[in-house]
Amino acid sequence: MARVFVVLFACLLFLVACSPAATTFPAAATLPAAASYLVTAPYDVPSDGVASWYGPGFVGRHTANGEIYDPGQLTAAHRSLPFNTQVRVTNLVNGMSVVVRINDRGPFKRNRVIDLSRAAAEHIGMLREGTVPVSLELLTGVGGIVPAAEDPGLQGYDVVARGYHLGELLLLSSGRATHPFVVRVIGSEVSAVVGADILLSPELYSALGPTVNVVTD
Repeated sequence: MARVFVVLFACLLFLVACSPAATTFPAAATLPAAASYLVTAPYDVPSDGVASWYGPGFVGRHTANGEIYDPGQLTAAHRSLPFNTQVRVTNLVNGMSVVVRINDRGPFKRNRVIDLSRAAAEHIGMLREGTVPVSLELLTGVGGIVPAAEDPGLQGYDVVARGYHLGELLLLSSGRATHPFVVRVIGSEVSAVVGADILLSPELYSALGPTVNVVTD
């Protein structure tokens, strides 16, 4: 009888140890490393390289975010930075700089990192040359309407958002949601193949949908 009791007690301990624990939202101090949430895949980040500018043949065409290209606006094309991101572009030949807003995709020629509107190119004195070496600086607090995707690995109000800093608080809203959500950035690397600039938990994605408005202030 004693042996049977020991066996039953051991089985009970095993079942308790293997039973799923209640789901709880971790405190900020006990959150696992942000790297465990990252979608790791190569994508372009601001770096030194060669800038070009749009020729007159692009006037009136749609940019990748749906706007009509206006050569008089300070805009630019980048391969993967979120739409509406603000970037400071500095001409390394003459030191002149301009802040542009990303609203298109490109350039697709090798070794070129950004394609500027005519107005932006004029601001940094590169109209005659056509291409110049530049440095790019990503500015914070970019905000704007961005595409979103669901990431089952995320929980609660944690998000992975390209172009933002770890720990930064964002206010997300959408036409679907009845109220805005305050979220926290725990990662900034989003695979270009996902087709989104921000990754949401299943709960947030269900509430906000595939397009969200990001407010940083």
